[in-house]
Amino acid sequence: MPLNKKIVSFLLLGLIGPILLILSEFFPWFSGYNLFELFIITTFAEIENSFLFLFPLMSGIVCLIANMLAIYKAEFKIKTVILSLVGLGFQLIFFIDYIIQELGFLSNSGVGVYLGSFGFFLVIINIISILTRIEKDSGG
Repeated sequence: MPLNKKIVSFLLLGLIGPILLILSEFFPWFSGYNLFELFIITTFAEIENSFLFLFPLMSGIVCLIANMLAIYKAEFKIKTVILSLVGLGFQLIFFIDYIIQELGFLSNSGVGVYLGSFGFFLVIINIISILTRIEKDSGG
C-alpha cells in the first residue's frame, strides 16, 4: 500500500520530536553546560542524582524506537503510543525535577531548553495524531 503525503508528514513528525529530545542533551540548558556535561560533573559528587541528566536522551531514544516500530509495521500503532508515553514519562520527570530547581534561572535558559520542550510537544502531537488515525481506521 503506497503511503500518502499526509501519513509521511506524520511519520516525519514522529521522528523529529525524539531527535530534538536527543539533541537537547548536547546543547546548553541553564548553567551554560549541556546535560551530558552536567551528568559527568555530578557523577563524581552525587551519583544518585546524576542520572536525571540522561533522561532527555533516554526519552528521545525510547520515542525514536517507538516511532521506528510504527514505520516498520503499521499494526504496531498502539505499541508505539505506549512506548512513546513511557518515553514522555522520563521527560516529564526530568522537567518536573530539574526545571523546578532552575526556575529562577529561566531567563538565562539556553537552546537545550527550547529543543527539549519543542521535542516534547512534537511527541505529544504525534501521539494524538496516531490515536486519531487509529480511531479513523477502526471506523469509530
